[in-house]
Amino acid sequence: MKQLRTTKTRLAVCLLVSAGVTGAHAQEERLDRLESQLERLQQDMRDSRDTDFRINGFMSTGYARASNNAGYAGVTEESEIRPLTLFAVQGTFDLSDQTSATFQLLSRGEHEARDNWETQLEWGYLSHEMDNGLRVRAGKMRMPLFMYSDSLDLGYAQPFARAPSAVYDQVTLSSYTGLDATYDLDVFGQTIRTQVFGGHSKEDRMVGQTNTSAELELRNITGAVMSWTNYTWTFRGVAARADTNFAPFGTQDDDGEFFGLGVEYEQGNVMAVSEVTRRNVDGVFPDRDGAYITLGYRFDSVMPYATYAWVETQDDDKRPTGTLSTQNEKRDDYSLGVRWDAMPGIALKADWTHSRGFGDTSGALSGNAMSFASGQGNRFDHTNIYTLKLDAAF
Repeated sequence: MKQLRTTKTRLAVCLLVSAGVTGAHAQEERLDRLESQLERLQQDMRDSRDTDFRINGFMSTGYARASNNAGYAGVTEESEIRPLTLFAVQGTFDLSDQTSATFQLLSRGEHEARDNWETQLEWGYLSHEMDNGLRVRAGKMRMPLFMYSDSLDLGYAQPFARAPSAVYDQVTLSSYTGLDATYDLDVFGQTIRTQVFGGHSKEDRMVGQTNTSAELELRNITGAVMSWTNYTWTFRGVAARADTNFAPFGTQDDDGEFFGLGVEYEQGNVMAVSEVTRRNVDGVFPDRDGAYITLGYRFDSVMPYATYAWVETQDDDKRPTGTLSTQNEKRDDYSLGVRWDAMPGIALKADWTHSRGFGDTSGALSGNAMSFASGQGNRFDHTNIYTLKLDAAF
């Protein structure tokens, strides 16, 4: 306030000097106008401080190579850097104490057959929290099917170098446009969260390793998530359904269902996380079960971890031969890795994954698919994937 009075006095002195023979009444009017402008400027500055706009980002890059061309996670004998690289910016603008707008822009590298570095809107939604604690969101959001759905692209928030594909490839569409509602209930210091969601998702996908794209669509998505945590243990369950349409296989409005159970334990230096999922789809699209368990132990900033994952389709008799039979899947994945938190916000990861146990299926590996579809069986009976990865959040 003292500074404001000083500024007003200086303005007044300047006016008196410059006015010369101007009357006292005109000088007073000019001073009042300048004081009014100064007050409006200060109010704008206070409003600007009251407006909360936050922006952050994350990025990943890395190197991967496989022992052969089986094609696990798209990795072959040719070194891969671009598919492991992405950059994202996320911003949140508080419209009021209860309402905010959030966006996330993401640009990633892809395989040769795909468009590279095309920036896309991954998230874009409005959120409003009601007086009773119910939070409602509308717009484009992440589909909440997995334990790490919200951090699917944020590698820094994950313990492993690559989320286990046995589970996280169950539903390849990661975002949807629609609504959700979330309510948290605190019970003796423990949190029970309930979330319901619904909407629509559509995306062009590449077929195999070709330049042919196909449209995968989920209509009339509805689902619910319930979780409980005491901040040592977390248990999570999800159930969802949708009408599926995948053009290459001639399916349209087939009923699809997804179920998932997850558990996480984190106490002291010990970390453990596991998920079990089931996907059921009418028609020729495969019904698929998958699961993984990851165990880790922290030594200060270093955490070695081990993961076992398996996946198996349950309706292979619907696709006995031909191209569709390449969707039949049976596979065991074993991973050993280490994460080093080099500094706050930066983590380096190294991972070795051994995949085998394909049985009489292609293992859903691109290198096996062509020979398997022609009746020649699997070209590869195992593969090893070596990954180095840098994840950062800022």
